[in-house]
Amino acid sequence: MAAGKIAKSVLYDIADAIRTQNGTQTGYKPGDVPAAIAALDGTNAGNPLIVDYSGVDTGVLGAGYFTRIGDAIRGQNGSATVYKPGDMAAAILALSWDTGLKPRAVLLADGTLEFNYLDGRQSTIGGTPVNAFEVDPAGYTSATARPWDDVRLDLTRVVIDSSFASVGVTNIDYWFNGMQSITEVVGFQHLSGVTSAKQCFVSCTQLETIWATEFNYSAITSSSLMFYSCNKLVGGTGTGCPYSGGATYAKLGDGGLLTNPSADQRTWIYGYLYSDGKLVVQASSGADTSRTLLAGGRLCANAVYQSAGAMPWYDSRSSMRTVTFAADMASVTLLNMCYWFYGMGAITSVNGLGNVSKMRYTFASCTGLTSLDFRGFDPSTLTDLFYCFSGAQNIVTIYADGTWALPTSGISGSQCFYNCRALVGGNGTAWASGKTSYTYFRIDTAATPGYLTAA
Repeated sequence: MAAGKIAKSVLYDIADAIRTQNGTQTGYKPGDVPAAIAALDGTNAGNPLIVDYSGVDTGVLGAGYFTRIGDAIRGQNGSATVYKPGDMAAAILALSWDTGLKPRAVLLADGTLEFNYLDGRQSTIGGTPVNAFEVDPAGYTSATARPWDDVRLDLTRVVIDSSFASVGVTNIDYWFNGMQSITEVVGFQHLSGVTSAKQCFVSCTQLETIWATEFNYSAITSSSLMFYSCNKLVGGTGTGCPYSGGATYAKLGDGGLLTNPSADQRTWIYGYLYSDGKLVVQASSGADTSRTLLAGGRLCANAVYQSAGAMPWYDSRSSMRTVTFAADMASVTLLNMCYWFYGMGAITSVNGLGNVSKMRYTFASCTGLTSLDFRGFDPSTLTDLFYCFSGAQNIVTIYADGTWALPTSGISGSQCFYNCRALVGGNGTAWASGKTSYTYFRIDTAATPGYLTAA
């Protein structure tokens, strides 16, 4: 704002507004006003000096003076409003402060929602609070009843501070429902003891991790759709989220969706789909900047995913034509490919397959594939081939090394070759509806009929 004349009454009104808020008799020079506004904290001495100047005198102020006052007001209320000088006194009078000890969900400037139980609006992780919502320990009857519902799409993570454990919350129904951009929840152990968690994480579609050092899920008696549609959520031992899992998955260890920071067994890899239809799966992060990227992101190599929607390329799957496993994937010792390409009928070739232990639904309904090449692939770690190739009705040939041999125990996979009508083994064994078990995932010989071709 350029230097110019301003009515003295505007300055007096601003000073009166400051004294109304802090309840003091302080007289402010113009240069002291921005700092006085920034110092307001809801404390009121109870005896404000009100001058209520009504004169018509004017004065000249330097460029940027009212900009500094506006900045001070915005620093207090967290808004982006640009104030005219005549509106500033009213904006100061409208300031309010969240004081006292109470359970809060504090919105931080970086998109974090921090739950804490402190005296006043503040952050324990060094964030800048821009808003806060008092938490009702009794819970909420719907997602829209949460006071933080309007900011749910702006959130990137959730932190639950240790102070919040003393609140004794028992109902977290709908708490994180619809937070479609959060990738992690930190400190979930501080909610241990809750008894109801209905639809708590519904449609947290980017959520990968719920961190906790411990958690007592046995107290939860109501948990319908607790983890519904959290396709990317993976527990610390690789458990993938079922489509509509309940409280029995809210645990650490095998079969659980929680991750202990000191016992995280997950390995992350990356998939990048380019505009030429080529998907590259690699161990290192970072897309090829010389190519146009359609979709990409990370996924857990040892996760047993339960949905193709967990894949970072899923939304652009109709554009995918080829899949290539990069050379650095040789460093990944365990690769579970459950649901990776399920229903992705536009794929025509897959190259460079690495070591895999589970291939549940991996190539199911990939109707664009006419052949697959497993040469160089070690089948000794395979454990799950459930519906692996089902519905891939145009696959004719599956190549493998002549030494190919499945494990003699610890492997399962009904309907592995369901509806693979065009498939023929190297010795001429044609697909048959009564021969769809994983046991036919072997080299086709006169003594051992199968669907693989030695090459």
